[in-house]
Amino acid sequence: MEFDYTQNLIRRSRLIMPANERKYVEKAHLRNADAVVLDLEDSVPVSEKVATRAVLKDSILLAGKGGSDVLVRVNHTNELLKGDVEASVWPGLDGIFFPKVETGEQVRALDRLLTELERKRGIPPGQVKISIIAETLKGYLNVEETTSASDRIDSLSLGTEDFATNTGMELSEATYHGWLIPRMQIVFVAHAYGKLPLNLLGSMAGFSDTVGFEKMAVLSYKHGFLGSSCIHPGNVEILNRCFSPTQEEIEHSRKLIDVFERSLAAGRASTTLDGRMIDYPHYERAKQILARSAKIEALEQRKNMARRAVTGG
Repeated sequence: MEFDYTQNLIRRSRLIMPANERKYVEKAHLRNADAVVLDLEDSVPVSEKVATRAVLKDSILLAGKGGSDVLVRVNHTNELLKGDVEASVWPGLDGIFFPKVETGEQVRALDRLLTELERKRGIPPGQVKISIIAETLKGYLNVEETTSASDRIDSLSLGTEDFATNTGMELSEATYHGWLIPRMQIVFVAHAYGKLPLNLLGSMAGFSDTVGFEKMAVLSYKHGFLGSSCIHPGNVEILNRCFSPTQEEIEHSRKLIDVFERSLAAGRASTTLDGRMIDYPHYERAKQILARSAKIEALEQRKNMARRAVTGG
């Protein structure tokens, strides 16, 4: 059976920062993001893209000091892709953030390159994962093909800003319901193939409106997303909180499990809780919530220990 990242990987917050700005990279370990993305693409000027490759090996270790996973977002162009990947794959790298994916063959070609680089650089086979992002209409229409193209793929996202440009769709409250179509397709395909669906039901560009950002994150979690990217460190804790089970959810899940297991012991596979019928689907969902909560707690402990080792605190 394929590995199910939705049950085994926590990535509530994925903080994207320009790889050419060392002042940001040096502080990455303090941000408490589940993952840090060193960006070679949109946030780096064309004139600096190739030169920035030279700092990646060191930056990967810097960014990972706080226990966060570390990814590099590469440029998906014929001129830059191979060189970007070759400059990125070093011990300490957890994944390649692969933008503008349109076909399964593009994913398989990246997989082959990663396999070669892992072998050359003493990295365990399959360690470097692929986070894919559909940003064009063609990429969206082929999203099931691309998502199933490699076992390395751990997450799936819709590149909202680029997708809006490519399709001519307006990003506004007036078009919210229309945007649900591609966004929910991402949720459905990702869950079907055991990949993390990482997105907001809106744009992450509005980072300064923290109240609106939090409402959007809560709504996104309710729609099945398990995390999101962000571009400002001030949004990290919002994402960590909103994509975690609430204390109320945890307590309700424990109560439901107890009631249902007592019902099973009495020979009944359905019962009631708080005036509502519960059966196996509710039981399984409750177990998932508790398992996610436990994995989040373990991740937070890991990050805290890593930061204390660095700061001495």
